[in-house]
Amino acid sequence: MTTPPRSPRVLPTNELLSAADQLLNPSDGTTLSPGVRARAAATLLRLSLDETLDAFWRSVSPRMTRSTGRTRMLCLQWYVSPSVARQWYTVWSGLSAACHYHTYDLPPTPAEVRAWHQDVSELLRILAAARA
Repeated sequence: MTTPPRSPRVLPTNELLSAADQLLNPSDGTTLSPGVRARAAATLLRLSLDETLDAFWRSVSPRMTRSTGRTRMLCLQWYVSPSVARQWYTVWSGLSAACHYHTYDLPPTPAEVRAWHQDVSELLRILAAARA
């Protein structure tokens, strides 16, 4: 099974991270609840991970972009350290769970998403260095 190509209209990852940060630290009098803002920020963070991984595989091995997301994450350990690949998968899995809405689940807390934000920022920096 292959994943469809991503739309070229996705924001750059630094803008996605900035938008997530604005959701987590609102400066205006937003009426959105903290849970809604945290879930939206988690979605933006996961999108930035996905986009960065796609860009990494396009530069390293373009054929990998036709593989599933799970396959791309599993193969990542051969290009970065296994601990970074594990951390990538752990953060991505946590964000994926936070992005899905179920009436019986509590939304992620802003503190959880802030911790993921730091992890995502670090992982993006590491992968950018590995690609260079």
